[in-house]
Amino acid sequence: MTRAPLVLPLTPQQRGVYFLHCLAPDSAVYNVPIVLRVRGGLDRARLQDAVDVLVARHQALRLTVRESDGQVLQVIHPAASAPRVEVNWTRLPGADLPTAAAEVVRYAGRPFDVVRGPLLRVDVVELGPEEHAMALCFHHLIIDEVAATALAGELHRLYADPAALPESGPEHSYADFCSGLLTESDPAGLRFWKERLAGLPVLPLPEEHVPEDHGLFTGDRVGFTVPEAVSARLAEVSRSHRVSEFMVFHAALLVLLHRWTGAADIAVGTPMSGRIDQRFAETVGFFQNTVVLRGEVAPEQSFAALLKASRRTVLESLQRQHVPFEAVVDATRPSRESTRNPLFQVALVFNRRKVEQDWGLPGLTVEPLPFPWPTSHFDLALTLLHEYGVLKGDFAYSAQRFSRATAERLVSVFLRLLDGLLSDPDAPVGDVELMDDQERERVGALGAQAGRYVLDERLRPLPLGFYGAVHAQDPTTGELVPTGERGRFALDGRFELWRDPAEAALAAHPGVLAATVVRGDGSEGGEQAVACVVPRPGAERPGQRELSAHLRARVPAHLLPQRIVVLDSLPTGADGRLDTSVLTAVRPQAEQEPAGPDDEAPRDAVERRLVELFEELLGVPGLGRHDNFFDFGGQSLLAVRLVTRVAEELGRPLGVGVFMNNPTVAALARVLAEGAAAEPGGLVRLRTPASGPGDVAVALIHPVGGTLMCYGELVALLPGDTEVVGLERVAGVHPDDASYADLVDRYATTLAEALPDRRIALLGWSLGGVLAHSVADRLTELGHDVALVALLDSLAQRTDDDAERMSATGSELFALAESVSRDGTGVLGTTAEQRLLMRRFGVDLDLLRETPADQAARMLRDWGRLLGLVAECDPAKTAAPVQLFLCADNPAGYPEALAASWEGLSGELELRRVPGTHIEVLGSPAVEQIAEAFTERIGRS
Repeated sequence: MTRAPLVLPLTPQQRGVYFLHCLAPDSAVYNVPIVLRVRGGLDRARLQDAVDVLVARHQALRLTVRESDGQVLQVIHPAASAPRVEVNWTRLPGADLPTAAAEVVRYAGRPFDVVRGPLLRVDVVELGPEEHAMALCFHHLIIDEVAATALAGELHRLYADPAALPESGPEHSYADFCSGLLTESDPAGLRFWKERLAGLPVLPLPEEHVPEDHGLFTGDRVGFTVPEAVSARLAEVSRSHRVSEFMVFHAALLVLLHRWTGAADIAVGTPMSGRIDQRFAETVGFFQNTVVLRGEVAPEQSFAALLKASRRTVLESLQRQHVPFEAVVDATRPSRESTRNPLFQVALVFNRRKVEQDWGLPGLTVEPLPFPWPTSHFDLALTLLHEYGVLKGDFAYSAQRFSRATAERLVSVFLRLLDGLLSDPDAPVGDVELMDDQERERVGALGAQAGRYVLDERLRPLPLGFYGAVHAQDPTTGELVPTGERGRFALDGRFELWRDPAEAALAAHPGVLAATVVRGDGSEGGEQAVACVVPRPGAERPGQRELSAHLRARVPAHLLPQRIVVLDSLPTGADGRLDTSVLTAVRPQAEQEPAGPDDEAPRDAVERRLVELFEELLGVPGLGRHDNFFDFGGQSLLAVRLVTRVAEELGRPLGVGVFMNNPTVAALARVLAEGAAAEPGGLVRLRTPASGPGDVAVALIHPVGGTLMCYGELVALLPGDTEVVGLERVAGVHPDDASYADLVDRYATTLAEALPDRRIALLGWSLGGVLAHSVADRLTELGHDVALVALLDSLAQRTDDDAERMSATGSELFALAESVSRDGTGVLGTTAEQRLLMRRFGVDLDLLRETPADQAARMLRDWGRLLGLVAECDPAKTAAPVQLFLCADNPAGYPEALAASWEGLSGELELRRVPGTHIEVLGSPAVEQIAEAFTERIGRS
């Protein structure tokens, strides 16, 4: 009889990781890869047997996550029914090692499905009988460094003999440890952390204005090797000052951050094992806890004194490392921002040996394989470790905050600083030289040329790339005097005044001539930041809401100004400097900003109602008849809500595609007046070339959401002479269909009538691909020439199981619609299954939750109805050529399954692999490749 799964709440440590996983479920930031080079005859069957025993022995390797009644639970499956970890074995005969490494890292970077599991993957790329690349990748929910080391030893023994260890697992189980974590309470420990972290300031890292196309947790790292002489001095200083190497690194990092930012009160986060009970010293699971090390630095302080303070700080924190970080956050109640840690921005990690060194297999040569991993948990993280006796490290950085050049500069300065601190621990930390002689001479020469010097608080020149106080020579006395500005000499020698990131983003707006941001001291009750912009002459005057939306897309939340004012010129005093007092005296924007072209009042009752609908749905007051819906945060679900409201309140059926082409109040009112709002068949003319269309027209078929907005980037990339139409299906706007055959017939007839005597190339993403294939077959029956059918990551409905799954998903949507009707939209997204389903559909859950309950329920019912119709699909072979685009970063085996599902259903099947996952396929870089291949194939047809 199969045992039931063991169900426990997530531990406090796991809750933090799970929350961040949900923020970016398609990111690899919480994947933990072990990447190895294996030389010798790696035996696939022996490796699989060893992995099977590991999974049987350790409960953590058999867990998945689910949500129930608002609680997040971990489900520990019995060994007999746990999701099996299949070794994924790929052969690339003749490939070189970097190619193999890139392939296993690509496998390792795929997101985990924490609901279905497993949360461990093993991927092997075989180059030849004696050469392999192997990646073992874990989700962070189930592993930490201690657990990885334990698993390495067990895998070594089990590869030699699968019976070497009992399948029953360790005496003290993972579940026992979790239960202890869930019941422990330490009021004294919480009190310590609450007092220690009271009033903790945000570290003023000199963030850069980086492009906004970096995703959440995207990053990179710059590696380095500590010179042997410095490493030897490190050991000597550690012994003589009775501190650990970690304490030395902590103190050195504090000095670096102080010299870089000017801050004196600095918090650094670091992981600790969290295993104070030695019975669980080698239990596999994620028990690691994060602690915050708060320290103060003064430039006149000696490094020896700082080491003493660091020793005390680290030891006090070690004694309280068992207090969960999440509990500390709750107790200290810092201001939160979803994209960064609430208590610290910089992390320090020290490992006595490289984790990969512990992994080996008997009879084989196993060694770490270097690999790129473009993620970062924190704004900045310094990692140091001993690798085969050599001290190495890297700076990992957030690509949302910093450039690679900055990280490279930090590496060179850190190495010089570490050398200087260890050479004379009794010297003031503010006097340690950060530059070599050549660079120092270049700074003085650059300063003389620019007429300015960049100095620290002890009036010493700062390295290239470091911001400091700008000084200039007094023309009367010849002395260096501060100008009140901050600046730096860039790596190429250019002098740059420091620009507030919000100020830089505002200045980049096409309607802005000049911008400035004045930041207060952040004291309670005081305004922290005020922005002032001067409009560019001849350009449309930007409104405050438009500028706010522009900033939100480009600047971290904690750096956003509280107020934006628009003036004809920046206010200056008698000395020519900015007069900040004028900014705080300016009335709020809504009172003082004169009406401009974008704020022109609506002209009639229809325009007035449309403006009201725009403002209501976008949450932006003061919009005008020429404001673009999509410039103020409009998205697909909001567009659906708008067209539904227009149909209900104005009695004018409106297609979302028509609205996409007419997204302002003025344009939309004109369309409504002309009576061309929606064609009965759901046809939308997305592009009609003025110079006459080409030979082939492109028809886009909607996915399950019913709109065409997902194809926006693709349409823009198609040749200008290509006529593009689309078919959409919006609840309440377009007719219902009694059967799948009726739906397909309606779509095919609509296209045939709209594009008579034209060859048609159809394209559909996801469910839209299934529809496109069926419509192509029906068009052929009607005597119409189909040039091509392009399927974007679509699965053919071939079997009874396929139909059953499609029908079941439709039923889930109907049930969810009933829940929304009964209990409101708050029930949406309360389970991981719901979130995964909506993400697969490309639906923004936050926007769906903000949709009125009756409208959200209607959408869900319509999506369910569509899935129910498609479940009837029995695909027939079409004579048209088919181009199938497969997402290379989908789960293992999925691209192959998609390809197999379309075998035999076309005259010619062309397979194309593109980067990204299912929901990324219509964005860069995949969409450029799709547009190019699709256009080229049409040309050949």
